[in-house]
Amino acid sequence: MRRRGDELDTAIHAAVIALLTEHGPAAVTMEAVAATARTSKPVLYRRWADGRELLRDTLLRTARAAIPHEDTGSYRTDMLAVLRGWAALFTGPQGATMQAAVAAMSGDAALAAAFRTDVIGWRKEEMAALLGRGIERGDVRPDVPVHIARELGQSVLWHRLLVTGDPITDDLLVELVDEVLVPFVAPRRTSPTTTCS
Repeated sequence: MRRRGDELDTAIHAAVIALLTEHGPAAVTMEAVAATARTSKPVLYRRWADGRELLRDTLLRTARAAIPHEDTGSYRTDMLAVLRGWAALFTGPQGATMQAAVAAMSGDAALAAAFRTDVIGWRKEEMAALLGRGIERGDVRPDVPVHIARELGQSVLWHRLLVTGDPITDDLLVELVDEVLVPFVAPRRTSPTTTCS
């Protein structure tokens, strides 16, 4: 029975993930993906120019599916949702995929550029929008350095995934939000001025 739509999409992207995780980005060819997904190369070429474009699309799809970007009503709950999305991605079965993708970037300039533009670039835009909503609500100060604030929480998780291997737990996420992120972006309190008589 021929698969179509979401079922076929899922099989194709799962094949890309499996090939990337087990053998690296060079293994993500149209022939290999077609064989692994049990489809044909013409089916793939109707949507993607080559394996590299298919890999980029799969990585972006994976990140978009894992990381929520809805407005939860406060900066704190927005950030908890975002970091919990990253944590689920990093600690679940696709954590190895993200490690493989990042490791491969050192020897593949095109993949590195695509990952930074399509995945990391998308996250930067989403985080800037998240901070903008906080500024409008008043729980983020208007002069917050967005270029730093948008990377603070996620960078700790990436560091644990790729460098230290330390556990990524929900307690860590709550502590990171409450002790680092919220205090960093919170509006500064102005001390009352005193007058001398």
